[in-house]
Amino acid sequence: MLTQTALDLDGVIFDYEKTFQKEAVKIGFKVSIKHPEIYNMAVRYEITQEQVSLINSRIDFSDMEVFDEVLNLKHYIKDIKCFITSSPIEILHLRKANLLKIFSKDIPVYYAETKEKHRIISELGIKYFIDDYNAVIHNIVLNCPKCNAYWLNRGYGDFSLPEPKNKINSLAEFFKINY
Repeated sequence: MLTQTALDLDGVIFDYEKTFQKEAVKIGFKVSIKHPEIYNMAVRYEITQEQVSLINSRIDFSDMEVFDEVLNLKHYIKDIKCFITSSPIEILHLRKANLLKIFSKDIPVYYAETKEKHRIISELGIKYFIDDYNAVIHNIVLNCPKCNAYWLNRGYGDFSLPEPKNKINSLAEFFKINY
């Protein structure tokens, strides 16, 4: 089963938000979450897109914060088929370096825009996929019905969409259900 499973990176493996907040403080921005239900960082923090870009430019994507839960589930995650992310394509090599440090295994990483992840899932025959953005799950359900797509609920998303059928509150919950 694990060889038919793929995961997103930000919000699932990497605690991008914690890293984002640390870097913001280092460069002198006093940021706090204003809209916890919003996925877009500029709106979430009520800062400009330029400020988001500046903070992102300071993040070392080869050494990002990792959720503690991921470290506790390494024995499962290291055997998955791949990661599928919409992180900028130009930093994928840095993400791969970070993943190699964490899992001591070279796990493939694929890039796809949010609305295109279903294409890679279909091409690779992925049967299980976890993402923290409910809009991705919604799109996969519509375009790739053979995949069991799970929304890892981090409390934000596009709430104009119906709640995904497969909703989990932790990775541990997914592995308990499926393995």
